[in-house]
Amino acid sequence: MKIYNKVIGLALAALTFTACTDTWDDHYEGSAEGINEGTLWEAMKQEPSLSNFVSVLEAADYSKQLGGSQIFTVFAPTNDYFTEKDAKELISSYQKQKGKVADVDNTVLKQFVQNHIARYNFSVSQHTQDTLMLLNTKFALLKSDNVSGVKFISKNKVYQNGVLYTIAGKLDYLPNIFELASLDHDFDSVYNFLYNEKYYYKEFVPGLSVVGGVENGKTVYLDSVFRQRNRLFPYLEYINAEDSTFWMLMPTNDAWKDLIAEYEPYFNYSTRLEKRDSFQYTNSRLAILQGTIFSQCYNDGVFNKKTTGQEPQDSAVSEYLSNYGPLYATNRSSYWGGDFNYYQYYNCWQPGGIFTGQEVACSNGKVFKTSQWPIDKLQTFHRFRIYNAESYLYEISKAAEGTDSVNHAIGYLREVINETDTTNFYDKVWGHRFTEFIPVYTAVNYHVVFGFTNVLSNIGYDIYLVMAPAIAYDINTPAEQRVPTKVRCTLYYPDADGKEQNTVLVNSYETKTPDAMEYIKLTDDATYPDGFKFPVTNYDLSEVVPAFRLDVETRVGATEIRKKTHTRTLRIDCIMLVPHGMMDPTAVDAEKGDIVQMWPHGKNNFCWQTYMPR
Repeated sequence: MKIYNKVIGLALAALTFTACTDTWDDHYEGSAEGINEGTLWEAMKQEPSLSNFVSVLEAADYSKQLGGSQIFTVFAPTNDYFTEKDAKELISSYQKQKGKVADVDNTVLKQFVQNHIARYNFSVSQHTQDTLMLLNTKFALLKSDNVSGVKFISKNKVYQNGVLYTIAGKLDYLPNIFELASLDHDFDSVYNFLYNEKYYYKEFVPGLSVVGGVENGKTVYLDSVFRQRNRLFPYLEYINAEDSTFWMLMPTNDAWKDLIAEYEPYFNYSTRLEKRDSFQYTNSRLAILQGTIFSQCYNDGVFNKKTTGQEPQDSAVSEYLSNYGPLYATNRSSYWGGDFNYYQYYNCWQPGGIFTGQEVACSNGKVFKTSQWPIDKLQTFHRFRIYNAESYLYEISKAAEGTDSVNHAIGYLREVINETDTTNFYDKVWGHRFTEFIPVYTAVNYHVVFGFTNVLSNIGYDIYLVMAPAIAYDINTPAEQRVPTKVRCTLYYPDADGKEQNTVLVNSYETKTPDAMEYIKLTDDATYPDGFKFPVTNYDLSEVVPAFRLDVETRVGATEIRKKTHTRTLRIDCIMLVPHGMMDPTAVDAEKGDIVQMWPHGKNNFCWQTYMPR
């Protein structure tokens, strides 16, 4: 395939890959002992034991490349190891694909022809142990007597345009993890997603392509090299990278079908959203694959089954988590509101663990073919949603004052003190801070409204309003300010057609513990036995006006204010959307005082935890 490029001169920066000595210049000029006349192509054509290999190269139009001035190293299997039948089958396959797929996708070129040729000259000596890149960008290990384990019959035969080896067998072609999805029909569903034309494209690499000459001032390429590119790689890691080592869980078609049927309703967008179907398609499928890729950098103990005592080190950190800094709680907290270990899995090698599927070797790692999906959505995308008051405040109700308007209340950020006495709330308040809303007009009730992001649809949430006490930041707060308040909470959200709906969750709730943390469950079990389910999602959307909002209104009467039995001051830590049934706010620890019992990965999951906000 010819590709034209306006660049006339090409810098051969890739020459740094060569393993030859400085004597190559002598070989190339024909002055060194042992130089052979002619080109690689001429040499192979004249060698009867390579006739089968040559027939495939000739059918694939590689005579020009190997007979030109470009420098190559060729590993040619002899007829004893590559039969005439083998050659005819490859030629037939090549001809069937030719004209129907691009050369870069022709399996005969990629998996056989280019798998036996490297750019530049590579010679071996007694102590050689080197890695070289083949034309298909795969890496081969070059030693003194073999290449990737295939023995040399002859070696270091130098010709005008390269080095020829004859070998006792074909070089195995191993797909990388990305390519495996296109070759194994058990992964057709994954393939249809990863290779979707919306995401997948190829990028031409002139520096690795074979120049044939110049026509009309433009460079003509005899053999064009492309890199695979995919807009999903930033979310799934570069699983096509040949110089990396990954392990990946990949669901078979049946497992994928079941997961899509379950997950797509969680990503149901309003009909008002342009490209809503595309959003649902992409995010429901990313929800399956994110958190399934692992690097040895963070998982050496798991990869190598190193042991501590009688048990292997058995906590696998996915690449998706490593992007958020798996070793630093502050990084996780900034994204998730707390030090949750989402996308991290335990008991990996135990029955039902993530690494118990069928192992498939790849050129850049391995795939675990999985028909029974071992990852629960509570471990990944169906997370605790924690919206701290200072960051997710949308608006405060206003009062007219002349031609202007002023807020009914002012929000003050309060940093929680860290003391050792019994009044210490440092590890009880999420993020160690809360917002105190103090009314400007003491005679008026007011509203504070908070917006929500990344809410999932058709999945149950328990909704909590979390209040902090005044003594969390000032232990000397006078008693008259440490009194209850009353609130009305109204939830606003769009329906399937994007029309705003509202539901009063609590009409007049009176706080009960002004000197302690209070988790007000707004979705009572009688009304919402499966939690509150939103009809649509705003997952991964950027909104100027949040479609999902919680309106918190003070409901304190004038008499209660006058008698100082209640206050209109609100001290709001956060709003929590919790996967239904995954939190027990009534649990108490005898040593630490109030504590929230949380199961971020499910009550029956092996990594449930008692969790303190921090």
